[in-house]
Amino acid sequence: MILNIIRQTISEYNLFNKGERVLIGLSGGADSVCLTYALNILKKELDIELFTAHINHGIRGDEATQDEQFAIRFSEKLGLKCFVKHINIPEIAHNTGQSEETAGRQARYDFFSYISAENGIDKIATAHNKNDNAETIIMNFIRGGSLSGLCGIPYKRGSIVRPLLNAERSEIEKYCIKNDLEFVTDSTNLENDYTRNKIRNLLIPQIENEFNTNFISTVTANSILIREDNKYLDKCTKEVYKRIVSSNIIDIDGLLKNDISIQRRLIRMALYNFYGTLDGVSSVFIDDILMLAEKNSGKSINIYNNTQVKNEYGKLIITNSENVDVQGFEYRLTVGKTYIIDEIKKKVVVSEVCSRQKDGAVYLNNNGVNEIILRNRKNGDRFYPSGMSGSKKIKEYFINSKIPKDERNKIPIIEIDGKIAAVGQRVDEHFLFYDKGIKIEFYNI
Repeated sequence: MILNIIRQTISEYNLFNKGERVLIGLSGGADSVCLTYALNILKKELDIELFTAHINHGIRGDEATQDEQFAIRFSEKLGLKCFVKHINIPEIAHNTGQSEETAGRQARYDFFSYISAENGIDKIATAHNKNDNAETIIMNFIRGGSLSGLCGIPYKRGSIVRPLLNAERSEIEKYCIKNDLEFVTDSTNLENDYTRNKIRNLLIPQIENEFNTNFISTVTANSILIREDNKYLDKCTKEVYKRIVSSNIIDIDGLLKNDISIQRRLIRMALYNFYGTLDGVSSVFIDDILMLAEKNSGKSINIYNNTQVKNEYGKLIITNSENVDVQGFEYRLTVGKTYIIDEIKKKVVVSEVCSRQKDGAVYLNNNGVNEIILRNRKNGDRFYPSGMSGSKKIKEYFINSKIPKDERNKIPIIEIDGKIAAVGQRVDEHFLFYDKGIKIEFYNI
């Protein structure tokens, strides 16, 4: 039964490719023992090479040491190499202000990623099951958050795969007993000191006893439906995001034209792209930002992790309140080369082209160019903005274009042979592209 579940899950979600090296997270519990044993049986059929990894979290003393020794012996019995690491999770949790559960999870994945990079590992297999998925969904629902929190644990995310996600814990334990597989039991899983344990040991059994004996399967089925809807809404959000968000700046009119569900997703997506995580982002923060969008220019709010969101000139600007102003910078550019501009966190690619495309790059006329300079503004800068009459001071141009003060030093200025050829995306009328010229592309880093 378990082997068929794993086969079907691997096939349906394309978890492995032939010839891949797979690292299994082996805690020593029933789930990871079952997964390791089953994949070891299937490895020839799947054409994969297996390794295991175990972390001693430094929490349960002698019991943790025994778990570590068990994982090593079990791996050796199957002929698999086992990587082991000792980590002081209580100390990490204290120093970072995280819960031990969060700190432990982060430490595990950091270790798995390190081992993978050092040993050419292609995939990391974890032993999450249907029950884990239901517990995660309930926990997210209780805490509050977005629809994505109700999608549950993904079958595949990057190099991380979960072949046991369609198996219930009871099926896994029966498989271990049937195959005489020993496993260890983490004593802390029996204690109701953590939210997840209370959900696992108290809440779910009561729901199964009094309301729905198939509750775990019901939650799983619902999460699949929610995941499909969420995927479609994400697709819609990304299409709007491309039009109204530039780096850390959101166009307010463009934001408010959308349905409220898309508005919330746009804000979450912008925060994720700014920080690289949504940890700590609650629905309250999202609603506060949307309320700010309705207010007059000049207002701002502080949310989390020193994040400040400002309403200026019809834009929502996400900044770190601890950030310092961008200082003056200047780079000499050469056609055919790529540059990293640390001051504005941009990668710049310079090339020579014979046609222009609508791809967001800056296209300039190549009329005997000798020197190309990329810099930010200086006092007294002037240029002839295309589509406008006469020359303008760049300061005046920024004000008329409603560029927030905090962003003005970040706007790249391209200077060719001592003359300003472009300010951001606005090209000087003397450098307009015709049939041949220079293309300058900017990418966020």
